[in-house]
Amino acid sequence: MMLKSLCNQLFCGLACMLFIPGLQAAQTDHTDHADHPDHVPLEKSASLTFAEIYTTALNNAPEILERDIRQQQVRSYAAIADNWFSDRPNLQLSYFDDRVADNTGMLEIEYAIQLQLKRPSELNNGRILSESYLEQSQAWEQSLAHYIAGRVRSVLADISEAEANLALEQEASRNAEDLLGISTRLFDAGELSRLDVMQAENLLLEQRRIELDAEAMLVDAERSYEVLTGLHIRPDYLHTETLSEAEDIPDEHPQLLYLQSDIQLADANIRMTEAQARGAPTVSLGSRRQRGNSFQTFNDSIALSLSIPFGGKNIVASKTSSARREKVDAEVIYQNTRRALNQVLHEVEHELYITGVALTLAETQKNLSEQRWQMSRTAFTQGEIALNQVIIALQENLSAQQKYELLILKEQRLITEYNQTIGVMP
Repeated sequence: MMLKSLCNQLFCGLACMLFIPGLQAAQTDHTDHADHPDHVPLEKSASLTFAEIYTTALNNAPEILERDIRQQQVRSYAAIADNWFSDRPNLQLSYFDDRVADNTGMLEIEYAIQLQLKRPSELNNGRILSESYLEQSQAWEQSLAHYIAGRVRSVLADISEAEANLALEQEASRNAEDLLGISTRLFDAGELSRLDVMQAENLLLEQRRIELDAEAMLVDAERSYEVLTGLHIRPDYLHTETLSEAEDIPDEHPQLLYLQSDIQLADANIRMTEAQARGAPTVSLGSRRQRGNSFQTFNDSIALSLSIPFGGKNIVASKTSSARREKVDAEVIYQNTRRALNQVLHEVEHELYITGVALTLAETQKNLSEQRWQMSRTAFTQGEIALNQVIIALQENLSAQQKYELLILKEQRLITEYNQTIGVMP
């Protein structure tokens, strides 16, 4: 028995040597980590609105570089929409001279302007193509705005969840410090063993580590916010939205409108490809000047020619097959996207229902766990229960609070996801 007691004392002494410096180091690391040398915490503002964040994020998005080229494309096709010609005019020049042969003075010069005309049935093709590009450009603007709004919604939800989790872990660290203080006082009074104090110290060390992980999550969320928006200031409030009353994906969904514009543009390209494959009537108008020999005067005349392509139905079909396949591909993407949006919508709707039920249960569990923790803390102070029971009560209280707080934030995130999925802008 004496040998066993001596071993226990040696073990306690060795554990103290290991845990106490570690606890001091953890406290030092915790204090130093608050500044985080690699990341300056973002400034908080109560007046910063979602609209301001969204506008800045939209202007900061790499995709915005497409705007100028798309607008230029629209202007280019609008400029030629009502042209009567299917291609650029050509200048033709023919020159015949006999100086390299018998040199009798024969000379012939022809020059003309060649114009490729549109068929009467193709006069509206240019206008249809121009309008298709305009509609696609407008749909792209709406789709991009919707996409960026979704990213802003997501990153703000990430920050709120990380911040709430960090606050809970900081509160848990304060409770662990309080528990260590009580354990130390009871040990000094001879009412608690050194092993119990060491257990409280180990609890605080573990809680400090968890707190550092929670702080790292907040840092990551703030960095993602900075990259997305380019801002160094963030709101200090929880972004909330009202759940949309719509239950189905509308045809006016920004993403679907953009995909629908792809289908319309593909259809317009089929018309243009068919016109190019059929060929265009070509008119050449110019002048001809010639003489038989050096002793004759020049004869001037007007040169007019007309070329009309015909036949070749199989050739036209083969040259338009790729354009038709692109339209079918666009229709397939549209249908698959619509199905995917409906599936996501129903999943979010179901998860919202489950979260609402879980919130009611979590609130009751949180209240009970809080009461148990307060009762256990008081009983431990009075020496009525063991440390293990207090630690269990503390951990259960922390877990219940985390579940409740994070469920509230999850419900708000799901509301924004529902609105995002159904196409509602904030």
